[in-house]
Amino acid sequence: MKRVTLFVPVRADIAGGSTDISYYLKKLKADRGSVVNIALPVQVKVEAKLNGGKGIKLELPDLGEKIEGSIEDLIKQEKNNVSQIVRHFISLFNLKPDGLEIKVTSVGIIPSASGLGTSSAVGVGVIMALSELYEIPGVNVPELNYLVEMSMGILGGKQDYYAAWHGGMNYMTFGGPGYGEAKMIDHREENSPLYNWVLNHILVYYSGESRSSGKLNSQMRSGYEKNPLLIKKIAKNAEDIWRGILGKDLSMLKTGIANDRNLRLDLSSAYYTKNMKMMAKIAEKYGYSHRACGAGGGGCLLFCGDKSNKKLLLSELKKFGGYSVY
Repeated sequence: MKRVTLFVPVRADIAGGSTDISYYLKKLKADRGSVVNIALPVQVKVEAKLNGGKGIKLELPDLGEKIEGSIEDLIKQEKNNVSQIVRHFISLFNLKPDGLEIKVTSVGIIPSASGLGTSSAVGVGVIMALSELYEIPGVNVPELNYLVEMSMGILGGKQDYYAAWHGGMNYMTFGGPGYGEAKMIDHREENSPLYNWVLNHILVYYSGESRSSGKLNSQMRSGYEKNPLLIKKIAKNAEDIWRGILGKDLSMLKTGIANDRNLRLDLSSAYYTKNMKMMAKIAEKYGYSHRACGAGGGGCLLFCGDKSNKKLLLSELKKFGGYSVY
């Protein structure tokens, strides 16, 4: 029996999210988008195997989903990205799917609708597993995942796919011909000194409120239409943050995260919930800057500050509910 097991990280977007969305770059005539993100020590586990039997079996225990049948049965699962990725991959490479089994679980606590790019990490993991299982080299995993989700009607950017594929910490730009080009400007491996420096100064906390980033997209789109220059400001701020990270300048990193948040509040007043605002006030008391995870605002908050105050902040946040993701 042929078997593959791999692990893919979720990410915290530090700055620049939504400037990786080609639709906005083209519509607002922006030169390019820029993002900074970091992989968290929280992972998605993907297990894939060919058991020699018949049909296809997909298991997603965390979501309570189990899908069995043929390619035709997967096609009917229009809103399930794992089903659509598997059926497109099988079709694209003209493969035999009989006996294919895939199981996706989380390693660590990953809240639903968290803004941590979990669905993208799942998609990347599934494509990576299929590529290895069927021995197909050279697959550009992020771009294939992006195209499949576009075919599902999902308006999204590319940073999450690349963050899951590369891991570590990334500074990327987006634009180029047709606004379809993603460039890795700088990448730092997990456990590298710079990666560890940032990780030691951040806290990712689930607010207790699941929020799909996509639900705020209409407000964000309206905000960009009212003020087209915001997309350039968000991208420029991400570039400034990366310079601060390279210099291990905590003040510059904190300021950049605060700037990113404020620019997003200009896009949508719903970026922060009432509970998030209260958590934010507590964070500021301990010298931490903050922003909601996800371009449109997920259920997690990213805090950044002096690591010596992290335990105190965590203790205060727990009074409002939720829990620490990292």
